[in-house]
Amino acid sequence: MTVWRDLLPFCEKCRGSRRPIVMVLGMHRSGTSLCSHVLSALGLDMTDHVSGPGLDTPGEDNPFGHWERWEIVEYHDRILRFFNRGLFSPGHDFAFPMAWWADPRVAEVQREITAFLEGRMGIDYFGFRDPRTVRLMPMWHQIINELKLAPKIIFCLRNPAQVARSLNQRDGFSLDTGEYRWFSYTADFFRYTQSAEFCTIEYESWFEDPALNLAKLRNFLDMPEDLSELDLDFAVAQLVRHDLRHDDPRIGEARQSLIRSVYKLARLADHDTAARGEAQKISAQFVTFQRLHAWLHREFEQAAAGAAELRVQEQVATEAEEMAGLREALATAERRAQGAEAVPEIRAELTRLSDALARAQQEVWERTELIETMRAETLFLGQERVAIIASMEAESSGCATLWREANASCSNAKWPRWGYRMMSRRCARRSSAPNRRPMSVPPISPGWRPNSAGYVKR
Repeated sequence: MTVWRDLLPFCEKCRGSRRPIVMVLGMHRSGTSLCSHVLSALGLDMTDHVSGPGLDTPGEDNPFGHWERWEIVEYHDRILRFFNRGLFSPGHDFAFPMAWWADPRVAEVQREITAFLEGRMGIDYFGFRDPRTVRLMPMWHQIINELKLAPKIIFCLRNPAQVARSLNQRDGFSLDTGEYRWFSYTADFFRYTQSAEFCTIEYESWFEDPALNLAKLRNFLDMPEDLSELDLDFAVAQLVRHDLRHDDPRIGEARQSLIRSVYKLARLADHDTAARGEAQKISAQFVTFQRLHAWLHREFEQAAAGAAELRVQEQVATEAEEMAGLREALATAERRAQGAEAVPEIRAELTRLSDALARAQQEVWERTELIETMRAETLFLGQERVAIIASMEAESSGCATLWREANASCSNAKWPRWGYRMMSRRCARRSSAPNRRPMSVPPISPGWRPNSAGYVKR
């Protein structure tokens, strides 16, 4: 099979002019992945990683892969989050703020996208698919002008009723929400494409008449005729699987008449100027209506913020209760486990403490007896001391009387030497007796003085 990089004559006409970039646009669940896969089979550079981010194989919602540029998808999601317009946010379908593309945060992401394209694009056809792009086209117009690109826009279209049903099954959106989102994306597409050339590829045609879509793509992209029809038919037959089509035949058209009218116009817009003009008129009126209910958007955001805060508080309270219950259950389990494991240790400890208590009580009893004994001995010694002191005081009183008598009898005579010595010895004997208070010789009378023979009268 001939691949696109081999078509050098075709690409020569792009070298001196704007480089082409294929942009697969349209509402989610409208066959954008299938269209990107077919374009890759035709030789266009549409993706670097077939599976989703962080996945090694495609998911259940797209068994053959999403065929997206995941770097560009991430850039788009960052911008949507700046304005609370995330894909799964309740505010996704509201209008963007005025001149949102001039926001410094958006300008930074725009520079990153520009750098990515400059490093990734070559001279061959380069493309990407992401339904979010229709909401961010004002920024992409600036990127296209800066890099001097020639956009080749492919508009994937599907019955809005079936889109709503598919979104309901995959993402849980209500049918009304799904139809409104289809209308919002379609209105943005016609609002921002204006006079740009585009090609409409209907999802249902891939299963009813795939050759029609294949011919439209080849003509729109000016692909040379020397590509093998057999190879293309075989490739498309392998990609278009009827068992993967999940349309519900019981669902016919959208429930809202305005959405049904826009769908009919969109099917004709790529080749009917009047239908395209009518679709653009409805798109302009829809934008005016969005501006009118800006106040409703503000009220909605405030209510949504309050509800989100309340949900967070309730969740925190619930988690706190759950954590408290888990902690209590864990503590109970630990106590039971410790009790079961520590029974022998506890019994041994109780035995040790009982023995220590008995020993302490015995020591208390012994010390009490010792204290009583010491108290009795102290009382006895105190009584004995009192008796000894009384006896000593009586003897001292007797000695004092004796000295006074001796002094009185010898006041006019010479004090015999032997008499004083005898008295001194007697007092000394009494002083040296056990338990006796020492006694001193009474002082000499003032009328006497000592000499070598004894005491003489002064």
